[in-house]
Amino acid sequence: MQWAVKLDMALPRPIRVIFRGVGQVFFCGNAVTGLVFLVALYIGGITAGLAATVGVVTSTITAYLLGFSEDDIDAGLYGFNGTLVGPCLFLFLENTPLLWVYVVFAAILSSVVLAALIRILTPYKIPASTSPFVLTCWMFMVAVYSFDNLSHGPVLPPPGIPETLVSADLPVAAWVSAMTDETAELWYVALTKGIAEVMFADNVLVGILFLIGIAITSLRGAFMALCGTFVGVLVPVLLGASQNLIEMGLYAFNPVLTMMAIGWVFLKPSVGTAFLALIAGILTVVCQAGLANFLTPIGLPTLTFPFVLTMWMFLFAASVSKHWSSE
Repeated sequence: MQWAVKLDMALPRPIRVIFRGVGQVFFCGNAVTGLVFLVALYIGGITAGLAATVGVVTSTITAYLLGFSEDDIDAGLYGFNGTLVGPCLFLFLENTPLLWVYVVFAAILSSVVLAALIRILTPYKIPASTSPFVLTCWMFMVAVYSFDNLSHGPVLPPPGIPETLVSADLPVAAWVSAMTDETAELWYVALTKGIAEVMFADNVLVGILFLIGIAITSLRGAFMALCGTFVGVLVPVLLGASQNLIEMGLYAFNPVLTMMAIGWVFLKPSVGTAFLALIAGILTVVCQAGLANFLTPIGLPTLTFPFVLTMWMFLFAASVSKHWSSE
């Protein structure tokens, strides 16, 4: 939207860059959208909002001090991984004063990892996306086992052997039957939280605000995000996944990012790429389930790695296809 672009450019450069960094979590390089996202995070929880703020500011300043690309910094590309690092570590690790220092170190590393991956992946025209966030958080989560003054929180999955799901909590019919008040509420909660969980927010209002923020930048982007969360609910339901995980949006946030990346950002928008995004979104659900079981023995969450892995594979494949082209 033109008014958002004009307002973005009217902001002082440091503020614009910081807000763009938050917006880039959903591929939205617009400060207005980033501001909406950050406000939504504070609404979801003060700690999450502060952690995201510390992360985005630290990772952006690090990029400036280390002399990385000015264009990339201005676009907010060195801010979004730091934005994710903060809320993630506060979700999975015990909340202590020392954790704030830990978040700062992690945000610094996320910018260094991003710069390294840009160097590696640019010749292949493949984006690093949220992979620096994933790699950094995995490292910092595992590292706490060596430090007496830091510890994992109750949300971090304990190491163990993957178990077969005996049964889904609700039958498929409960989700796809005639629309009752109960069914409508199930879908409403799952769809909105699917978008909110991209930034680890278990909150319906946050998901709605995120979607509004995306729409400010691009209606197609918002449509792809909505399709992604729908895929992330319907496909696990049909496959018989746990209702609790579905309703919390934990199967949906990766397809949200995948469908936005393939159907809007990195391939030329068309009906064909929208269809390709749909296939990628569906496969992201399967990839997430597989990676979750793969990581269970070492007690690590998948984070956004299912999205990253699926996106990379589809973009590599698209580069050798006569039917798909990059923007």
